[in-house]
Amino acid sequence: MSLLKKKTAEELKAEAERQASLQRQAEARKRAAEEQKERERIAQERRDFEMSPAGRARAAFARKDHVFQYSMDVMNQQAVIIMMVGGTTTQSTTDPVDVLNSVCREGWDLVNGSFVFVEQGKESRDKFMSSGQNVAIKGRTVGYYLFKRFPANRRP
Repeated sequence: MSLLKKKTAEELKAEAERQASLQRQAEARKRAAEEQKERERIAQERRDFEMSPAGRARAAFARKDHVFQYSMDVMNQQAVIIMMVGGTTTQSTTDPVDVLNSVCREGWDLVNGSFVFVEQGKESRDKFMSSGQNVAIKGRTVGYYLFKRFPANRRP
């Protein structure tokens, strides 16, 4: 009695059909997973846009608001105290032009912009070998922008 038996033509055909069916099912699952991933990516992009300044401006325009205000950090300043040398600050800035243009393209016209320095703290140390103190201030500059509804600026 032989343990390995040669398969008949019908068995070979059935095996090939089963393998092809399994491969089609695997490909269908892979396509479905890719489509789901793409839907999730699109939904995330939509949520990101809705939270962006332009997205918020679009929502305000759709609500028929007459004004839209937006604020953003335009500069961040960190306090740095160096022993025996003094105090200084490091700063990073952000250019708001792209944000302002994106809001205007949603049907708004910039009316006013103002800036406020928001102090978040300060560090001080006594001066080395003299009287007084070195002080470095930490904070951020916030830009406040006011827009009025201007449908002629709206881009499709």
